[in-house]
Amino acid sequence: MIRPRAGLATEASTEVDLAGGGGPRSVSPAADRPAPGRSSAKLHSLTGLRFIAAFLVVLCHVGINLLPFVAKDQVFVIHVFYGFGSVGVSFFFILSGFVLTWVARDIDTVPQFWRRRFFKIYPNHLVTLVAAVLLAATAAHALSTRDTLATLFLVHAWIPDQQLLFNLWSNTPTWSLSCELLFYLAFPFVLSLLRKVRPERLWRGFWITFAAICAVPFVALLLPAGGTHRGTGLPWLHMWFMTFFPPVRMLEFVLGIFTALIVINGRWLKRWPLPVAVIVATIGLIAAGGATPPILGFVAVSALPLAFLVGAVATRDIDGRGSSFGSRAMVFLGEISFALYLVHWLVVVYGWIGRHSPTWGANPADAPTTWGTVLTYSGLTIVTSLVLAWLLYTLVERPIMRRWSRPKAKRDTLEAAQADRG
Repeated sequence: MIRPRAGLATEASTEVDLAGGGGPRSVSPAADRPAPGRSSAKLHSLTGLRFIAAFLVVLCHVGINLLPFVAKDQVFVIHVFYGFGSVGVSFFFILSGFVLTWVARDIDTVPQFWRRRFFKIYPNHLVTLVAAVLLAATAAHALSTRDTLATLFLVHAWIPDQQLLFNLWSNTPTWSLSCELLFYLAFPFVLSLLRKVRPERLWRGFWITFAAICAVPFVALLLPAGGTHRGTGLPWLHMWFMTFFPPVRMLEFVLGIFTALIVINGRWLKRWPLPVAVIVATIGLIAAGGATPPILGFVAVSALPLAFLVGAVATRDIDGRGSSFGSRAMVFLGEISFALYLVHWLVVVYGWIGRHSPTWGANPADAPTTWGTVLTYSGLTIVTSLVLAWLLYTLVERPIMRRWSRPKAKRDTLEAAQADRG
């Protein structure tokens, strides 16, 4: 069994924590704590998986806005690209639950955890929101005060309003941060509760959580229609409940917590090799995009393969075998993945793609009509997004985390300890 390690920078959409994890103080009985044999394991591959999750969202937004110009009849392929975004977000949620549980320490406090989460998430969010407002103003696109304030305070996913959640000129992907905010507020208490589950019953909790995820679409059918969802033509409130409502999306986060606890307690599947996990996850990704009836959403199809992939990748790192996801290049991309997630939409909307998309008000005659043009716009968008993500990470995210993520006294103690070791 494994003890969660402090100082692990592998959180799916947020974590670069140099001093430790985010659990509450004294939350697990000493008898239930993992043995220290593998306490030095660093899950670099999970950092690489963060980039995979973010890049799926980028591919979604690039693909669904360019493919219709050159492949209008390829409905299945376009739907697969649409599913990439949904699966990428679900991947983030599961990874978040896993990694926060992995790095959690009994000596940590709830306020310390919340402080690190705030300084990890909010500065990047504030910078990109200001950029979105300025770009919208420059392009003469209206952003209402209500929508801007709801996004600023990350409460917009709680509001079932399509104009708010699908405002193309704002930084639309931040709705998922509204869900993450609930996850972080609840995490210390949820972890304290789930750590009381006996190790032999953790798999039962895992399957109960997954069953609840599968039940969500059927619960959604009990809601009134509330209008029509623009993308699918389905009842809007059904789609909002399945896709945006933070308490519902928290089930994936809890699934990640259970996955981590199973791994920590040495009860992960021994006969679930990484190649099998990758293949199953890929099948789930394609099925979520192209083969699942929209009324069932995407999460029920993809959550289980993603959780198994995370568990398999983590176990491989723990055993010292590593994976290609943990290469130096993938770790670097994983470190800038949160910034990539936040900046790419602005590049899509205000860059080459947005300026030539008829659906966003441009002249249809200017729309790309050849594969060469589509691939060029895609490449320019992705490269620009990566460069801006690196700048945001280097100039905002990393320095703020180092300076403000912990109180000065604790930071000085850590630096002194590192100097002594050096």
